[in-house]
Amino acid sequence: MRNALAQIDYLALLVTTVAGFLIGWLWYSPLLFVKPWMAEMKITEETMKDCAHKGMAGFFIRGFLYTLFSTFALTILILSRGSPNYVKGAGIGVFVGLLLVGARMLNGAVWERKSAKLMAIVVGHEVVLFGVQGAILGAWL
Repeated sequence: MRNALAQIDYLALLVTTVAGFLIGWLWYSPLLFVKPWMAEMKITEETMKDCAHKGMAGFFIRGFLYTLFSTFALTILILSRGSPNYVKGAGIGVFVGLLLVGARMLNGAVWERKSAKLMAIVVGHEVVLFGVQGAILGAWL
């Protein structure tokens, strides 16, 4: 792992974090899944407007930081596997998104009684996010 830490390309990390953040913005936008996600979460338009009036900056800053942390971890995993390329990176990303993050989220959803539709949206986001980020990192590193 120490070797992987020494190999980090911080520009690649930053660009991939921004790409991941933008995937989340698109995923939870009117173009894709915001309406069904809001319905499953029981969030109303009024609630969204209220959040916007109180300031979304804090949400975006925290979201970006958490995306940075997970992208850092994915970078270390890809580098530690050696000889990265976009196919290997995407594969590692999908593996992480589905079988690590997604499986844990699904476990929690069982106990929290979250709907299958909500979990498909949320876990789908993680799989796409990590898959695309893995491909970017694999190609770049």
